Amino acid sequence: MPLQGEYQPSPTDYVRLQVELYEMTDGAIGNTFKDRPVIILTTKAAKSGKLRKNPLMRVEHNGRYAIVASNGGGAKDPVWHRNVMANPTVEIQDGPIKHDMRAREVFGEEKNEWWVRADTAYPEFADYRKVAGREIPVYVLEPVEIADQKF
Repeated sequence: MPLQGEYQPSPTDYVRLQVELYEMTDGAIGNTFKDRPVIILTTKAAKSGKLRKNPLMRVEHNGRYAIVASNGGGAKDPVWHRNVMANPTVEIQDGPIKHDMRAREVFGEEKNEWWVRADTAYPEFADYRKVAGREIPVYVLEPVEIADQKF
């Protein structure tokens, strides 16, 4: 795992509990939101440098994942978005499997392709885009070894 440091659990009870259940059971419990599958995203905090974890909707295609900074359609980006911008090396847990990934924000046609996949995985994303009042960032996560080959 390329991410090292002290883990700081979420101050939000339901987020902290879902992450704990997911990790304790290798994704057997705490693995859904509104009956849709989730992954656990681990980031390095932009300010404190501590490790932070969030359950996010599972949007996967050919070994790559998308993470959508929708914040439930809120007017502001979620805190994890800042962390990913500052430190694009992340870890995801998808069921019992952990993956070291590198995040990159996508735009244009590539973003549109991932929106189709994201909307299929979690149809509420379409509603979030309507009410957010902002352009919702989408990141593609690629395995570190593949992302490193592109540089």
